[in-house]
Amino acid sequence: MKLPAMRVRGIGIVSIVLIVGLSLGLFLHIQNISQASIKSNLFNQQRTSQMESIKNISQHITSDLKLIMEMLDGLANSVDLQQADFHSDDVKKLIEEKYTQYSGVINRLFVLDNNNTVAISLAPKGIENFLYQDLTLRDWVQETRASQLPVFSGGFERQGVYRIYITEPIINRHTHEYLGIVGTSIPTVDFFSHYGNVENINSKFLVVYDKNGIMLANGASISLLGQNFFGDYTQKFINHNQILNNLTRQLLAGKPGYGVYNYGRGERLTTQYPILINGRHEFSIQLINPTSQIYSQVQAALLAENEKMYLLLLGSSSAVVVLVIFLLKWNSTLNREVNEKTSRLIESERQARELETSYEEMKRYLHEVMREVRKEKTRPKPN
Repeated sequence: MKLPAMRVRGIGIVSIVLIVGLSLGLFLHIQNISQASIKSNLFNQQRTSQMESIKNISQHITSDLKLIMEMLDGLANSVDLQQADFHSDDVKKLIEEKYTQYSGVINRLFVLDNNNTVAISLAPKGIENFLYQDLTLRDWVQETRASQLPVFSGGFERQGVYRIYITEPIINRHTHEYLGIVGTSIPTVDFFSHYGNVENINSKFLVVYDKNGIMLANGASISLLGQNFFGDYTQKFINHNQILNNLTRQLLAGKPGYGVYNYGRGERLTTQYPILINGRHEFSIQLINPTSQIYSQVQAALLAENEKMYLLLLGSSSAVVVLVIFLLKWNSTLNREVNEKTSRLIESERQARELETSYEEMKRYLHEVMREVRKEKTRPKPN
């Protein structure tokens, strides 16, 4: 059974549309896979690079802090400070020399006697130097005196600046008598800004913790400075994000690593590394990078490539549409010609049938005439 011409034409058009649609869908699917592959490769490269970067930053911070500790150790074991005459001109001169040498990093250098009173203190103008004050109640004083070991501590001062305190006990090398403390303080934001951004959340930034999880610098917000990461304020800030919580918990345990998360301010890639001072885990650091910045490196190239492919698709689709329109018109013309020829054929057949009918009628008429003639011939003639 033959299908009607209109149905055949409809099936043909639907088939062409399906082929075009499937081709377009397949192209978009392949394009998405390609873009996802490019982004994945770029992300993996960035993750590797960022892990190496955070490791290098950690090593640089460690190196700089070790230099400060070596300076303090050198002072504590110097001949002048070993004599415990902290008001002598020689001691003052020595402290001034070291302060000048390290003033680009530290902002205060001080000596406490065995009564925890500040005997010498050097600081920039406008910064309180605590000269002659009793600092017995300071945690880092008590810890240094009790442990007789170097101590890293932190806290706010009346100026509202968060600082690291690095102290070295002055112990008599011969009698092992406790003589006092030589120490320095470092503004954390100023210090860690030498290693990366600690002020702008919209670009790659650093977060630095002490060994207790107190934030010494955080590019996400200045309000987080001095806050404990697991405290209520910080947890509300990060919306209790479990990925970041687990990541930071591992970091404070001394484990480097990385993670990807979004606590409501955009997706970010975080890499992290501990900071070890003389084998002791004193600080931790994270390098946080918005993934939008990572992908922006190829976004322009992807957009340009998409424009090219869309233009190609538009051209191909237009050609197909033109071809379909041409086929439809051609099919219509063919149908019209077929109908005309069919009509003429039918008319010819009709005329042929009429001629055949007329011929038969003529034969019958002639037959009758001949029969009458024969009858006349056989009829007797009258006398």
